[in-house]
Amino acid sequence: MWYSEFNGTFWITIATLLTGSLALCVRYCLRSKCEDVNLCCGMIRIHREVELESEISDIEINNNNI
Repeated sequence: MWYSEFNGTFWITIATLLTGSLALCVRYCLRSKCEDVNLCCGMIRIHREVELESEISDIEINNNNI
């Protein structure tokens, strides 16, 4: 079979690349200032309240600087 030609290192590399790509997508969604984010042709949709999140971020930044 074709999959017997690939060893464990290959599959670990593929899994790492997929996991890293997913992590980058999540990071993009969390750091974006968009109210609506669509990924993968609408399979993943996120609607956020950006004003509320920026107020919370400002409070956290001010508390860390004290």
